[in-house]
Amino acid sequence: MAKASLGVAAEADGVADAIRTLGRVDKELKKELVRSMKKAADPLVNEARSLVPTAKPLTNWYGWKGGYVPGKVKRGIKVSQRNTAQRTRSGQQQEKIKLLALVQTNAAGAIYDMAGKAGGAGKGSENAARGQAMIRKLDESRTASRTLWPAAERRLGDVQDAVIAAIADVEDTINREMR
Repeated sequence: MAKASLGVAAEADGVADAIRTLGRVDKELKKELVRSMKKAADPLVNEARSLVPTAKPLTNWYGWKGGYVPGKVKRGIKVSQRNTAQRTRSGQQQEKIKLLALVQTNAAGAIYDMAGKAGGAGKGSENAARGQAMIRKLDESRTASRTLWPAAERRLGDVQDAVIAAIADVEDTINREMR
């Protein structure tokens, strides 16, 4: 399934290690933290979903992989949490992790969101006339990235504050239990 993904990081030293350690010490508390962090991103998800057009952005967009169905495109916008460092193309482990990532899991939604981002130089495009026409039509309403990035620009501060509060709540719980 196609996935457009946006990972916006708030840097905090030791959060990844703390979450990993928490998983070894108290799995339920880790699950609670992850749920709280994802819940903190609800305003971001709602904002991105509000940017999805209710009408098909292209008139002939049907029949393949379900086509463009606004409800499915909206449901495809989610927040994922992964507490592992990714590897670069050369195989080296990255220093930073994506604590939360806003992703589009619906194929039509990913295409709508990101079509044209590579400026016609995308993999396999060979500057095809039909692809360029599609991108021009999509650009009439908004240029790429059409949903995920604008939502992140508008709501990122709120989400960061809520994630910090969720982490602080877990710290308070741990401190109470240690007394």
